[in-house]
Amino acid sequence: MQTVYLAEESKKGITPAVLIRFSGLFGAMAGLLFIVIQLVHPADQLASVGTASWVIVAALTSIMALFNIIGTAGIYAAQVKESGWLGLLGFVVFSLFWMATLIFSFIEALVLPVLATAAPAFVEGFLGIFGGYASRVDLGFLPALAPLAGAMYIFGGLLLGLAIFRAGVLPRLSGALLAFSAVATLAAAVIPHPYDRVLAVPMGIALIVLGYLLWSERYSRRN
Repeated sequence: MQTVYLAEESKKGITPAVLIRFSGLFGAMAGLLFIVIQLVHPADQLASVGTASWVIVAALTSIMALFNIIGTAGIYAAQVKESGWLGLLGFVVFSLFWMATLIFSFIEALVLPVLATAAPAFVEGFLGIFGGYASRVDLGFLPALAPLAGAMYIFGGLLLGLAIFRAGVLPRLSGALLAFSAVATLAAAVIPHPYDRVLAVPMGIALIVLGYLLWSERYSRRN
């Protein structure tokens, strides 16, 4: 029966259901990368920039962010009608955070290593945006982007999680987990960097769970 089902699906070609399913695979991989990156991330200091581990982790972060954009789109597409404006707002804000992450990680991978020798003060200032220390040079609007991105992470994840819970297409517990994971980041105010990286683990688990639910098609399809 499974063989017949797969054969029938292959004849249909690329359908919305197929796209949603594969977006779940990307989302689950993004969640796994999100956790692994926290465990292997080099110290946010000038000496780390330009090392092989720094470039690799920054590149993986870019891939993770891109995968999360795809996964988030799949989560929203699976419940686009049922989640309403709350789901749309959560999807947009959460996706904007991952886009910002993609931009920052791109700079970390390809720009900072080049400037580490030519403009070390700028690089240290850039690292201080996330390391929690002041810059000695004027970075323009860049320092304001970090708290803005943090707000998008918290509110985007919270709104999307609440939309999942309210829509009832995906298991409500998965929506509650996503919302909790986003709000738990507020604990970073009392946990010093880099130990606050542990707060990414619940979010990684939530993304893996949601990705698995989409990939395995364990959600209620509604017309």
